[in-house]
Formats: sequence, C-alpha cells, structure tokens
Amino acid sequence: MVTLVEQMLELHKRVHAADSQADRELYQRQIDATDKQIDALVYELYALMEEEIQVVEGK
Repeated sequence: MVTLVEQMLELHKRVHAADSQADRELYQRQIDATDKQIDALVYELYALMEEEIQVVEGK
C-alpha cells in the first residue's frame, strides 16, 4: 500500500511537469490504474462485499 501511495505521489508530480499532452495522458492513465489498485487493497483490507463497494463507488 505504501509503495502504491508513493508511486501515486510521484505520478502526480510527473503529470504536472509533463511537457507534452501525450506524456500527461500517459501519466494520467498510470494514475488511474494506481488508484484502482489502491482501492482494491482498501476494499480487501476492510473486507467489503460487492454491494458495499458499489455504494462506496457511487454506483
């Protein structure tokens, strides 16, 4: 979890410092993927059921 959070912080730095739109889009996709990984770990940590996950995600 800590590694993913550190990765997320680094990606946010990179997306803001990116010179091109293509780089920003790449970093944003990596941010989105990392965010999903963090979410999955949190759901597992709290042993959330699918219905609870849907509530958390606003679905």
